[in-house]
Amino acid sequence: ALAVTYVWLSKPKYTAELSFILSNSDQDAGSLYGIASQFGIDLGSGGSNDAFSGDNIIVLMNSRTMVQKALLKKPPGKNETLINILAEELKLDAGWNSKERTKGAFPLPDDPAKMTYIQDSLFRDVYGMIAKNILDVSRPDKRQSVYVVTTTATNELFSLYLTKYLVDVTSKFYIDTKTSLARQNLEMLQRETDSLRTLLSGSISATAEVYDRTFNLNPALQVQRAPAQEGQFRISALGTAYGEVVKNLELAKINLQKATPLYQVIDEPQFPLVAEKWGRLKALIVGGFAGGFLMALFLLIRRILSAFTS
Repeated sequence: ALAVTYVWLSKPKYTAELSFILSNSDQDAGSLYGIASQFGIDLGSGGSNDAFSGDNIIVLMNSRTMVQKALLKKPPGKNETLINILAEELKLDAGWNSKERTKGAFPLPDDPAKMTYIQDSLFRDVYGMIAKNILDVSRPDKRQSVYVVTTTATNELFSLYLTKYLVDVTSKFYIDTKTSLARQNLEMLQRETDSLRTLLSGSISATAEVYDRTFNLNPALQVQRAPAQEGQFRISALGTAYGEVVKNLELAKINLQKATPLYQVIDEPQFPLVAEKWGRLKALIVGGFAGGFLMALFLLIRRILSAFTS
């Protein structure tokens, strides 16, 4: 009876599962290394040392920072963040408002900087519950770079969007971190290239004007030809520098491609999610076996006790 009553009153659980692949592109850039080495260019060894390799990405995805970024996002068409949706679903808001210490803490703001000390404490409790009972991040095959994120909750909207948002924010953080140095170098070289191109274009125009003024000049007046010769020398120097910077710019593009990880979603959850709930017949069978076992255990203990007392 207890089993059937529990199943009757309990809410169904919705499981959202997303699988994706996330790995370095060092192996994919092998052809680029070969081409560069033919010209005597060293792009690095392409080693596998990576702070995000293996199970480290699982630790990152389970971290409070990543989960918090996902929880503070709003699903499409909703004006509430995921954490507030979960709090209402689990009746946490009613419990918070019933206590003097946490009264008025709900709803939680969508910006961590706006959270009070009490709200931050409540968020930490919710995060602990999610990490322990709701969220699971795993790598089924340790030989592969395929990861699976699973969220199981009684709110269908929460399950789906926590899974998707968590993967989105973690992959963005991962890729931005891996490519930050290479991107900074590329942007610096791009600015230098644009600056040298502007200087070179200006020098060419200025030298051309000097040549126009000294056209058909008396060969005996060599001093007036000096500005044109200086301009030509400047064009040559700037042209050489521009060529070197352009070469370094192309290498920086290769390095950025080398540093950019491969990220691709394989399967992602979609509405409607499958509702998981015990049927009443199954609950009756399991409850019957459990009740029979407890009754037998009770009778056995009573007989043992009566044997000792008699």
